[in-house]
Amino acid sequence: MNKGKSVFISYSSHDAAFVGKLIGILDDIGVSYWKAPEMIPAGSSYAREIPQAIRECEVFLLVLSKRSQLSIWVEKEIDSAIYNHKTIIPFQIDSVPLSETYRFYLNNVQMISYADNPKKAETELKAQLTMLLNLGMADDKLDDVSKSQTTKTAKRRVRSLSMNRVPIECEYCGGELLRIGMGTYECKNCGRENYDDFQTIRNYLESAGATSATRIERDTGVPRRIIDYFFREEYLEIPKHSSVRISCSKCGAPIRTGTLCDNCKNNNRVSDIKSNKDVWHTPRRY
Repeated sequence: MNKGKSVFISYSSHDAAFVGKLIGILDDIGVSYWKAPEMIPAGSSYAREIPQAIRECEVFLLVLSKRSQLSIWVEKEIDSAIYNHKTIIPFQIDSVPLSETYRFYLNNVQMISYADNPKKAETELKAQLTMLLNLGMADDKLDDVSKSQTTKTAKRRVRSLSMNRVPIECEYCGGELLRIGMGTYECKNCGRENYDDFQTIRNYLESAGATSATRIERDTGVPRRIIDYFFREEYLEIPKHSSVRISCSKCGAPIRTGTLCDNCKNNNRVSDIKSNKDVWHTPRRY
C-alpha cells in the first residue's frame, strides 16, 4: 500500500453511504486516502486540516452528485485542488446535469459515470488510480482491471491499463527522473522537465492551437494511434473555436471528442435501460 494520503475524497455528507462503498474499492487496490470528518484530529478544524490534506494528496477524487454541487465545502475543496495543481477525478454518481459553476471547474476533465454503468465505472476508477499512482498491484488485484503487458519503447514505457507512455529516463541527459506533477517529470541531474505523451500533446496544443492529428504526430513524435486514443476516450477535445471536427461514428454529426455525438450517446443509454429492465429495477447496495 502507498504511504501517506494518496487520494483526497471530496464529497457531500449526504453521500456518505456511497463513499463507504467507494472506500471499499480503494482498499481493494491498496490505495490510501484522506476524508473528513474522521481524519480530522481532535482539537483541530476543517479549515486547518483540509487544505493541508489536499496539498499532500496525489489525486483529488470528487464524488460528484446533485448534493455535492450544492455543498459550499466541496466547492472550496475543488478551488484548493485547482490552486495546488492536483489531478481531479470526478466520479459522477447520479445523472443530474452539471451546474454552470461545475462546468467551469471541470471543463476538459474526463468524468467517470457510475450512474450509467456502475461496474464499468468501478473498473475505470481502479485503472485510472493504478496509472496515476503507479501502483505495484498483485496479480489477483489486476483481474478486474484487465492486465496489460508493460513494454519499453525508446526512453518511454507504457504503463499497464493505459496507452500513455511515460519517460523512464531524461531525454536530454539520460538522468533519473522525479515525478513532480501530472505527466511532468524533472531530471535529478540536469533539472530539465520531461513529459508523458498526454502532457506532451496538451503542451503542444496550448502552444500551437487547434491543429490536425497528423501535424501533432509530426511535431511531437507521439504516435497517431495514441493521439487518436486520447480523443476517442474523451481525454482531449478539439477547441470550440476551431473549424476542425471529427464525425460521430453512428450518425456522422460533427463532434469535438469521443466517437458519438450527444444524441447518439443518449439513445444508447435509453437502449441499455430498455434491454436491462431486470437489472435496472434491482435495488442497488451502496
